[in-house]
Amino acid sequence: MSFKPRILIVDDNVSNIIVIEELLSDLDVEMVRAKSGLEAIEKTKQLEFALILMDVQMPGMDGFETVEIIRQDQKNILLPIIYITAIYNENYYRTKGIKTGAVDFIAKPIIPDLFIGKVTLFVNLYKQRIVLEQEVQKRKEAEEEMKIARDQAREAAHAKQLFLSTMSHEIRTPLNAIVNTAKLLKEENPREDQLEDIEILEFSAENLLHLINDILDFSKIDAGKIEFEAIEFEMRKLMNGIHQSFDYQATQKEITLEFKLAQNVPDVIIGDSARLSQILINLVGNAIKFTDKGKVLVEAALIGSRDNYVDIVIRVSDTGIGIPGDKLQFVFESFTQASSSTTRKYGGTGLGLAITKKLVEMQGGKIEIKSNVGQGSIFSVTMPFIRSEKTHLDEDMLMRASFQSLAGLRVMVVEDNLVNQKIVSKFLMKWDVNVDVAENGKIAVEKARHNRYDLILMDLHMPEMNGYDATLEIRKMEDNPNKDLPIIALTASAFIEDREKIYTYGMSGYIIKPFNPSELYWKIAPFVKKY
Repeated sequence: MSFKPRILIVDDNVSNIIVIEELLSDLDVEMVRAKSGLEAIEKTKQLEFALILMDVQMPGMDGFETVEIIRQDQKNILLPIIYITAIYNENYYRTKGIKTGAVDFIAKPIIPDLFIGKVTLFVNLYKQRIVLEQEVQKRKEAEEEMKIARDQAREAAHAKQLFLSTMSHEIRTPLNAIVNTAKLLKEENPREDQLEDIEILEFSAENLLHLINDILDFSKIDAGKIEFEAIEFEMRKLMNGIHQSFDYQATQKEITLEFKLAQNVPDVIIGDSARLSQILINLVGNAIKFTDKGKVLVEAALIGSRDNYVDIVIRVSDTGIGIPGDKLQFVFESFTQASSSTTRKYGGTGLGLAITKKLVEMQGGKIEIKSNVGQGSIFSVTMPFIRSEKTHLDEDMLMRASFQSLAGLRVMVVEDNLVNQKIVSKFLMKWDVNVDVAENGKIAVEKARHNRYDLILMDLHMPEMNGYDATLEIRKMEDNPNKDLPIIALTASAFIEDREKIYTYGMSGYIIKPFNPSELYWKIAPFVKKY
């Protein structure tokens, strides 16, 4: 303890006080004197005591009256008080003492051992109470510090997400213009030399988008915000799609790219095809990047089944530069590559394999690597999937058709970025859509009051009024046919929270920028059927 417990000794006879002080001299306490009831009352107002030793018979104000006044102070209600009296055996005084809240009586003449034992007991109880109060206070302070730290962590996480969401929007918005301008140019029958330049532009923009997606995915995984879907898909079609997307790169490097699917792999399985694609894209992309001659081989096979689950292993092997044995343990760490020279020569964030490992493990799978310097690497991913009863999936008739005219569809494009306004409008007009443009949410609300539309494509981050508030204003319109029309968000944010917020504000769906023209078409095509 940081201070000694105090004992207040109240007696009008100083000799009696001295005797008590002598008896208690071996105790580690501070003794305070009061020679009258009034003095005792003043002392209890100024100081905190572990115990009061109160004489009963004193002139002016006796011990009982003194204790009754002391007890009126809230902090002294439970203060232990022992009466020291020569009239202990008289029933009247004993009863009166109990009513005032005395914890004990000690008769005069005092028996030293009994007296010291009783005082020691109450002093020790006081010490224990103080220690307990200090512990409680420490816990309260610790809890308060934890609360402050937790609040600060939440604020930091919110600030981080806000920053990433803003950066996602600010980077994806111009990327949307670059990627889709390249697509529009390719559809306008360019010369062969122009086509090569357009493809370089498109490839570079998609590479930049891939880097942005890596950073955002790493942030979402780090925050535990990744969600997985369970949908039916065909492994063969998924692998064929990835093969086609990397065929150009492999051809440019003059290496062979081969995909093999074992016969024992079920035709249709259930899992998150988008995340599986992401895993394979990371692994195949790395294999091609680090291979200058030879081949990249992707093989998938069934290695086991239990109940409704099947375990599929996918191996991506290459004849590239390989990884030194002492570096293998680091390849799945964030922002890490085998050496600084690798980063300088081949580029990359060092996040691809870290993300891949997390995505595999979060779905109950595992990833392994074997590699030799100068001979290449083999990455093996083993993952569980649910077996489907289907042997094939029916394609949507609409998806098999080429883009058809959407004549008659009236769409308002709400977008503050002039370039993106033109990009979206060009695609819509190619499909014969009647397009109107609003530069911000405020203008969009006014246009919705006075014009009739079939659909609104709503950007979310705009000056004057954002897309969320504009949607709320449109939904609140009375006696207006646009009140319930479909509003599809055009957003550059890849965060789950932002997507959930879209539905909370009454929107019908979303399209992520940079958008795929096919996705844009099939998002709006169903609404032409109404007219």
